[in-house]
Amino acid sequence: MKKKDIQKLTGMAVLTAIIIILQIAGGGIHVGPVSISLVLIPIVTGAVLYGPLAGMILGAVFGIVVLIMIFLGMDPASMAMMQFNAGATIITCLVKGMLAGLIAGLLNKAIAKRGSNLSGTIAASIITPVINTGFYVCMVTFIFRELMEKSYKVHGTAAVFLLITGMIAANFVMELISTAVISPIVITALRKVIGSRKND
Repeated sequence: MKKKDIQKLTGMAVLTAIIIILQIAGGGIHVGPVSISLVLIPIVTGAVLYGPLAGMILGAVFGIVVLIMIFLGMDPASMAMMQFNAGATIITCLVKGMLAGLIAGLLNKAIAKRGSNLSGTIAASIITPVINTGFYVCMVTFIFRELMEKSYKVHGTAAVFLLITGMIAANFVMELISTAVISPIVITALRKVIGSRKND
């Protein structure tokens, strides 16, 4: 096995461990009622440093951990979704992270070829929370609409959409800012470390 492959496997293992720890620990930090999720940062990092497939795999790890937490009763809201529609809940948990990681990797690759590595990194860092949250909002609005109507006494797709977007708006903004700011710093630092090791 080549040294580059060993470094990639090691890096993926470390990022996987970070995702698991962050998600089990709550996925982020709390500022008042707003939860700032940090779990997307290792997904972006893997997508940028190791490619779209790596991003998708790390996104899958994120989804699997969420599902395990649901099965263990650690996420009451998602448990209600699971009871309402188990298949759609599994798809939501898995696909949103996988899609976010895949698109982050593809976008970074496309932009980095035409511009700079930093431009690709920033774009990937921005698109990841957008895809992750956007897919979740779409699934909840259209697949889990009946559940939301019963839970919050609202009626109609538009009303459910407004309710969901309102509920997660603050979290999404903070998640977007934290991912877009922290990910490029982490990735730039890691690139320097990886570059220095290549020169050893």
